[in-house]
Order: sequence, then C-alpha cells, then structure tokens
Amino acid sequence: MTSEPITSPSTSIAPANNVLLIVDAESLLSRYPQPSPDPQNPTRIEEGFIFPISGTKPTQSTTNDSLMTITANNGKNFQIRGRTVSLLAEHSVVFYGMSVGDAGVLSPPELVVHANLTVPAPDPENPTQPGSHTADDHYWHCTQLAAGVAACELQFMLIDKSCEALGYFSWSVDVKLVE
Repeated sequence: MTSEPITSPSTSIAPANNVLLIVDAESLLSRYPQPSPDPQNPTRIEEGFIFPISGTKPTQSTTNDSLMTITANNGKNFQIRGRTVSLLAEHSVVFYGMSVGDAGVLSPPELVVHANLTVPAPDPENPTQPGSHTADDHYWHCTQLAAGVAACELQFMLIDKSCEALGYFSWSVDVKLVE
C-alpha cells in the first residue's frame, strides 16, 4: 500500500470537462487493413469508429455521426483523452495531433503530459488492499471561446502490445459547444 498522496494531474489547470474518445480498434483495422505508415499522411477514416463520451448534461450519446454536442458544465476547459475497446489491451490508441478550425469556438489544442504519476492498482497477492505503480498521463487541452460549431481534425495511431505503431489515422468531426 502506498502512503504517498496521489495528486491530481490537472491541478495546474482550471476545472475541466472531460471527454473520452473510445476507438473501436478491431472494426477500424478490419475496415482499413493497410493503414498509412506515415504520421504526416494518415489514413482518413469515416464515421462509426470513434465514440465520444463526456460527463456533461445532458448525457452525451455514444452514436458517432461525426458531430459531437457538448455542454460545458465545469468551466470552459476541456480535457480530451483516447482509449480503445480492448479486452486484453491488444491495441492502444495515442492521439498525436489535434487541430481546430478558425470559427473562434475553441482555442488551439495543447498536448499536456504529466510524467511519473502514482497510479493505484490492485495488489495480485491481496486484491482488497490497494497498491500503486507509476505511469504518465496525457491529454489534449482546449478552451471554449464561444458557443458554436468547431471543425476539428484528430490524428491518432493504433499501437500493438509491443508498442509499435500499426498505422496512422485522421478523423474529422464537428464539435458543437452549447452553454
């Protein structure tokens, strides 16, 4: 068990709305079996492979139609993270690029990395007692400047268990921010 405090990685940023982008890696690789090996020229994907979830009210639907509607309810800051649907961590996802259009709705995104955080984990010898390990956290941060629709492009890579990139992808989505 750890006796050191686990501090929040977001203490340096005002309260934020969290958005989780869940990538259906198996379906994506099935549809795009030969993705681009070049991060500067990623494979453009259609809708239906990334499902956004946020804690905003009303509850965000997980339907992917390349339009996300998000209500800011915890300030105007957003932290965007990505994960894959994966039983045994066959694939991971890393969003390495994010850009927004010039509609004045969102600030330019910034990649935030917090290294060597203490992360709780179950102890295999005694699962009811928490243990810990260190890990890095990362997310994309942006701020809502106004209500409206922002055209966004996200670039990401799928990674295998050996931490090798299987391919690079890009996804265009309109983000509607309402107050």
